Amino acid sequence: MTRAVTTIGTIIIALVAGMLPGHGSSAASPDPTGFGEHRWLRNPIIVSLSSSMDGPSPNIKPGSDVKAAVRHALQSWSDAAGIQFLETSSANEIISPANEGDGVNLLTVSAANASEFAASDAPARTRVFYDSGGAIVEADTALNPTAQFSDDGTPGTYDLESTFAHEIGHLIGLEHSAVIGATMQPRQALNGVYGLPAFTQRSLSEDDIANARALYGRRGGWSSISGRLTTNVAGRARSIFGANIFAEDVASGNVVGSSISSTSGTYRVQGLRAGVYRLFAQPLDGPVAAQDIGANGSQAGLIETTPPFRSFVASSSSPSQSLNVGANSAIRLSYFVFSRSPVLTPRLIGMNGELSTAPLPLRPGETFSIYVAGEGLDDITLDGISISSPFIHVVANSLSEVDFATAYPAISFEIMVDRNIPPGDYTIRLQSAKGELAFLPGALTIDLAPLVLDK
Repeated sequence: MTRAVTTIGTIIIALVAGMLPGHGSSAASPDPTGFGEHRWLRNPIIVSLSSSMDGPSPNIKPGSDVKAAVRHALQSWSDAAGIQFLETSSANEIISPANEGDGVNLLTVSAANASEFAASDAPARTRVFYDSGGAIVEADTALNPTAQFSDDGTPGTYDLESTFAHEIGHLIGLEHSAVIGATMQPRQALNGVYGLPAFTQRSLSEDDIANARALYGRRGGWSSISGRLTTNVAGRARSIFGANIFAEDVASGNVVGSSISSTSGTYRVQGLRAGVYRLFAQPLDGPVAAQDIGANGSQAGLIETTPPFRSFVASSSSPSQSLNVGANSAIRLSYFVFSRSPVLTPRLIGMNGELSTAPLPLRPGETFSIYVAGEGLDDITLDGISISSPFIHVVANSLSEVDFATAYPAISFEIMVDRNIPPGDYTIRLQSAKGELAFLPGALTIDLAPLVLDK
C-alpha cells in the first residue's frame, strides 16, 4: 500500500512601507546565505489562544486537550531556542486577513477560518507578517476545520501537538526542512500510517533545534558551515539553486543541521555545536521535493533543483573523511560539481506493508523490514545500502525486490537496531552499482517515547 501524507501549508506575508503585501519565501530572499532569516525582535512573544479552543469542535475528537497540545508545542520551541512565550486569551476566532494584521498572534481552531483552506487540504496554516526590515511583527495559526484531529493517535486523524509544533516553527520564523525526520519537514502523516501513531513531529529534531538557535541563540555562540555550489552548463558557470545540504555527527550518525542553497548557490548549515561532522549534498527530488520547500512550492524558481546534479559527499571525496568544527567557528566550503541528471532517485520509504514520505519510527533492540521505492533502485545491491548510525545494521541476505504497483522499482531490506542507540534522526545511504549516491536524510527516527495507537 502507498499512503500519501499531506503537505502542511503556510502563507507568509510581508508587510512593507505603505502596507503593500508581498508573498514572501526565503527561497527568494535577498539574504545571500540561502533561505531568509526572519525572526522576532521581541521576547517574550505574546500568543493569544482563541476562545474557539474552549468549546467542542466537530473536527476534533471529544476529550482531546487542545490547549495542552499548544502548550507542549510552545514549550518544545522555548526549550530549543530560549524563546519565551506569554499566553493570553482572545475572543477572536478568525486570523488576520492577508493584507492587514491586527497585532494579535492568534492560535485558533474555529470553523470560521474555512475560507483559508478553500484550495488546500493542509491540516493547518500560519500567516506571518513582517515589518519593512523583515522582522516578524505578527503570526496567526488556524487549524483546517475540514481535517480531523486528536491527541491520542486515533487512526485517520492528525496529531494535534505535531501540527502545532510545526506551525509554531513557522510562527518563530522557520522555513520547511528537507530532513525527513524533522518537525519542520513539509509533510504531516495521518495517525495510522505504518500502523502507528504519527507522533514523531512532536519531538524536535537536532535540525529543528539548530535552525531555531541560529535565529534566537546568543550571537556568535554557535558554529556554521557555509559556501557555494556551482557547476558548468554549456560552457557557462551556473549556481545550483535548491540543493539540500545536510550535516551528520560522525560519532552517532545523527543529522544535526541542514540548508537549502539559494538562487546564488550559497548555503549555510548553522546553529552547530563544536564537533566532528560529515557534510552531504543532493538535489531536492526525494520524499521532500523542491515544490515542498518555500511558500508551499508557489515561489517562482523553486520547482526543481536547477541545474540538476548528482548527490555527493561534500566534506571530501570519501565518506570516511570528516570536518572538525570548533566552537564559535565559521567554516567556508564551496564546491564545483558536474551537472548531471540523477538516475538513482529514491522517492518513497516505508515499513509495515506501506510506502509513504513520513519518517520511519524505530524502537531500540528490534529488527525492521524497510522499503525504499524510486528510480534506479533495481541497480542497488545489499553492499550499496548503509545507515549513518553505527547502532543500526543492515541484515545480510535480506535484500529483495517488492511490488507496490508504483511507477518505479521498490526494494525491501532488514535492519537491526541496537538497544543502546541514542535518540535522533538517521540517514539511509544508497549507492548504485555504477557508483551513484543517494541519501534519505533523517528517514529513520529514534524517539524513546512510547508508541501507543488507539484502536
